[in-house]
Amino acid sequence: MVVEQTTGRLSQEQLRVLRRLEFVKQALEDLRRRDISQDVPICPHCKSFRLIHITSGIDLGALGSLQPAYYCLDCGWYGRTLIIVTNRLESTSILEDMRDAFADDEEMFDRGEGMFPPDTPW
Repeated sequence: MVVEQTTGRLSQEQLRVLRRLEFVKQALEDLRRRDISQDVPICPHCKSFRLIHITSGIDLGALGSLQPAYYCLDCGWYGRTLIIVTNRLESTSILEDMRDAFADDEEMFDRGEGMFPPDTPW
């Protein structure tokens, strides 16, 4: 039988991560009280909110991809996938994201056409 220890002390790094997350949480709660919706990207490695959005290889000093990427000022992490923390309501955030993603097709949705033409057999 393996028994997991559920008590103990957090390391200094774990405490730093928790402090960063608590800071972001408090800032988002303050914004929500003022009826401001906000998404905050955070580093998946150290949970810092101090990220630089890199859009080209010129930003890195070399030729590279033009796909957006992020660089963490605290730990040096670089990548394209990150964590987004938000204070938007879960019930409406998905619909808002979909509306933003398909903004060019908004006229189509307003006309009631949907994603597929009306003569689609299924």
